[in-house]
Amino acid sequence: MATIPITEDEKAKVRATIFHHLAGIVVIPTLKALYDGKVFELFSHVPGPVELDRIVEQTHGNRGYLRVALRLLTSCGWMQERTEKNSHVVDYSLTDKGRLAVSVASGLCGEAISFLPKAIFLEDFLFGKSSETILPSLEMLVLRAREHWGLVSLEGSFQAEVCHQVCQYLDGVLMGPAMVALARGGIFAQLERGPLDLDTLEGNRASLALIFDLLEIQGWMVREHNRVSLTACGLYAGQIGTSYGVTVSYLPLLNVLSTLLFGNPRIARVDETGSELLVNRGMNVWGSGGAHKTYFRKIDEIIVEIFNRPLEQQPEGICDMGCGDGTLLEHLYCVVRAQTARGSVLDKHPLLLVGVDFNKVARRITKQRLRYARIPAHFVIGGDINRPAQLASDLEALGHAVHNLLHVRSFLDHNRPYSPPANYVKGTRTGTSSGAFAHLGDDVSSDELEENLVRHLRRWAPYVGRFGLLILELHTLPPELTAANLDRTPAVAYDGTHGYSDQYLVELPVFSKCALLYHAGRPNWLSWFKRNEGSRSKTAISDISKKRSCWTIIVRPRQLISVLQLRASRMRPPFQPGRISPGSS
Repeated sequence: MATIPITEDEKAKVRATIFHHLAGIVVIPTLKALYDGKVFELFSHVPGPVELDRIVEQTHGNRGYLRVALRLLTSCGWMQERTEKNSHVVDYSLTDKGRLAVSVASGLCGEAISFLPKAIFLEDFLFGKSSETILPSLEMLVLRAREHWGLVSLEGSFQAEVCHQVCQYLDGVLMGPAMVALARGGIFAQLERGPLDLDTLEGNRASLALIFDLLEIQGWMVREHNRVSLTACGLYAGQIGTSYGVTVSYLPLLNVLSTLLFGNPRIARVDETGSELLVNRGMNVWGSGGAHKTYFRKIDEIIVEIFNRPLEQQPEGICDMGCGDGTLLEHLYCVVRAQTARGSVLDKHPLLLVGVDFNKVARRITKQRLRYARIPAHFVIGGDINRPAQLASDLEALGHAVHNLLHVRSFLDHNRPYSPPANYVKGTRTGTSSGAFAHLGDDVSSDELEENLVRHLRRWAPYVGRFGLLILELHTLPPELTAANLDRTPAVAYDGTHGYSDQYLVELPVFSKCALLYHAGRPNWLSWFKRNEGSRSKTAISDISKKRSCWTIIVRPRQLISVLQLRASRMRPPFQPGRISPGSS
């Protein structure tokens, strides 16, 4: 298929649409749950702010998840949040935009989320693994989307801005599952090669035709009789379609959001076999692997420097805790092989790869990837980010020392299982994160969460001393910054899915502060940070102290991602090059 030209402005508009779709996948179920929980009635009865304590008391809600929900609306520009020390929330108030959004969306949220139970299994419906039909309900919802959900107002007016935002959020509930199903079903790959005849498609053609109608509404597809083709914007949207994967993987959680907010917050997260119930882990691994490839490339320069050193100063291999689908390990292997001195001697000094993951689905996918890539020396084992000592023991049993490896993690530290810091007195430190944090429905204060993060990083210090720890991490943004940049960030979606699933995103400055506290007693450690924020590329270097430095690079505005390298100059006995026996998965 010939390349369809697309401008940078058009790409930016597609990304903005996707960011609003992603936000809608979490915001619409949140609004519906808050409607049902009668939260907005409290704001209609009081002209001013409503205290969080009163919201919790009157609705019998779970404070932690309520904070997540209300912070989401703050990030949408629909609420204002007033806080005190340690980000202790005092009260909330609806903005003018918020009052209008709550009013116009009140009767529409139920329509959209009626699709959630079937959207969870959309791939099965579309591609023949289910005998049930979704045609009637989907047909009605597509018609509503084509009519812009009945939200019509004067162009350029205040009402038009809010109605357009709500409309995109409602579209997102349909478009997110649709885009993932088309990408995973191979439809986008076929469309990249040229127009498709609907009669040649395998699967539920009637439902597929309705999904194509959704793309046509977005301006991403053209339909002529029985043939469909992608527009330039549609082709680009399909190419970055994995961006929907992580958020859509949490549809099982969003389907029970009312229970999390106002019922039993300790509902089962796994079944009797250990399979996760509130997230589609296979889809999550697929989505994160595809979306994170861009950021994997950001660490190449560090990898090249390490594996261009003299052999006796190089790691035996690379250990990826939370390896997901193995994409990062495969990428790093290719970088070492193609761009470093070590790559020219892999026959004599093979590079050991160790994939570690708590989830058995992720481990299975990683094994398949590394085998398919013909990487000879590798292991794939179970592990827990909170138990580095167990990792050291497991590696020793395999004949390898934890200190002889370069340790990497991608977008995992925020997903560490939470445990309250022992003997910590709340308020001892001053928390600075604006995030809303919950553990099984309970509210976790920012100071306690930051203490937990510091202790988490220190727990790893004894095990990564020689070659260090390389962390890629996702961060939140202050709600007011998100609200001012809704076209340029997926922060709303990530704050929702991660907040409701007990994950802990903090702002980059907060993470860097905790990382520097992690250095306590270890002045020979160095930290590097890369930050995606701002409109143009620039570099800023600042000395934290005479013994520490922080390197920040502002790259792009779309997300806030950091690359953190923790290392020590203290050397342990070097490993013996060449003494790597091919591992097994």
